[in-house]
Amino acid sequence: MPADSFQVSSDQGSSPTPPPVATNNPRELGEKQFADSYGRVKHLALMLSSYASGDTRRQMLNAYQTLFTRMEPDTRFTIAVGSSRDRKDIEDMMARAKVSNPERIEFVDPKAGSLTVWARDMMVPLQLTGDPNRTALLEQTPLHNWHDNDSAVPGAICAANPQILLDQDKRIVTDGGDVQSNTKESFVGYYSLAATAKQLANRVEGDPELKSKFVSDFEQRTGKQVMDAHQGVTFPFRMVDRESDNPEALQWALVENPKFKPAELAPHQVTVAQMYEEEARKLFEEKFGKPVTVLGKDDPSTTHVEEPATDHMDMGCTPIDDNTFLVGDPGLAKQIVAGMSYKELDDAERILSKSAGRPVRLPRAGDRNRDNQEDFDAYAKTLTDKGYNVVRVPHAEPGLSRSYISYNNCLMERFTREDGTDVRRVFLPVYGIPKLDDAAIKIWESQNFEVIPMELGSLSQRWGALRCVSNWLDRSPHA
Repeated sequence: MPADSFQVSSDQGSSPTPPPVATNNPRELGEKQFADSYGRVKHLALMLSSYASGDTRRQMLNAYQTLFTRMEPDTRFTIAVGSSRDRKDIEDMMARAKVSNPERIEFVDPKAGSLTVWARDMMVPLQLTGDPNRTALLEQTPLHNWHDNDSAVPGAICAANPQILLDQDKRIVTDGGDVQSNTKESFVGYYSLAATAKQLANRVEGDPELKSKFVSDFEQRTGKQVMDAHQGVTFPFRMVDRESDNPEALQWALVENPKFKPAELAPHQVTVAQMYEEEARKLFEEKFGKPVTVLGKDDPSTTHVEEPATDHMDMGCTPIDDNTFLVGDPGLAKQIVAGMSYKELDDAERILSKSAGRPVRLPRAGDRNRDNQEDFDAYAKTLTDKGYNVVRVPHAEPGLSRSYISYNNCLMERFTREDGTDVRRVFLPVYGIPKLDDAAIKIWESQNFEVIPMELGSLSQRWGALRCVSNWLDRSPHA
């Protein structure tokens, strides 16, 4: 059996199950973020609502069919729906596809009004090291504010599944798409860290007594000295409203703060702003039970001002095991496009334009696009500096349209069945552009993954793909 394989069965093997801990508080049960590429998905959350119509709805139903039929036959699904029509469409698809064991597919209607389809954003699934028979959902403060009534979904899922505990911890600001993990550490996008630090500062700065205690506790715990503790906080960034015609985009962007002046500090000294960022990282580490690496923070030693390459980190990079990352590469996409024939280019742009409802031009050298090569390269540098092997995959956000081509936003499983069969597979979004799709598939196959392609080009017009519309509620075995 390969060293990175993990034995999995419906009863999680023959090892004795530890007795459950007598508490329903997930914070007392050793919360730990699930790894994206470890084990098999035993229970998956999905969502469907009127938010998805036309080709987007068709593609999502086809994707659900693929998951129902290609994942293990006892994999459970909990699907949040916005109406009886949503449930019927899924049940009709199941009947046509003759999905086995239909009783493992359950529906939840939060009855909260309109929902989206983004099952990832409003919650982060956590394993419980103190009780392997239960898991938890973190219901955090979201980065986005356009999610309709999706905040009702985590509680509804937990109510329907008593073995899943709800942890409402609003101190943390993130979307589920901006955090990822392998078995060694968690990865958090800088949008999330900055927003969490800013929220901490907002709560502390207006209360002099609270700030004094906050600073004192930080200094005693870390041995560091906060040099400007008597001043107000000045972050190196400002959050400004972002101009976009896409309602799914992050509504704000991080830009340089002209009032910020770098301070000359000794190794044991920090600024108030650095204190809040360190405290924000500590919150994530405590909640996820792992060290945290932040991606997308500016490196002041470079002339380029780095920022997160994508709104959500999972659209641009993917931990595929404990040693390797796949990172998006706009330049690679442009190289592939440059090698297309006129017919291939015309066919691809016609497909993208039909999905977008407007003309779409695939990126060529020199084109101005939303994606920024330096920011993706900064992801790669951060990871290689930590010793990870980084493999680049095509990434394209053509022109200033809504089109989005990501081969990172996927769903992985890696385990060994009881009969000794090794499974290392990825459900991968594709876009009907053979040259790009085939290149991405070959890269994933070179990493020893079985690739199961899923057409999601229409869904991606809303800046999301497969990982965004799914969320594991349990993976086995727990790392």
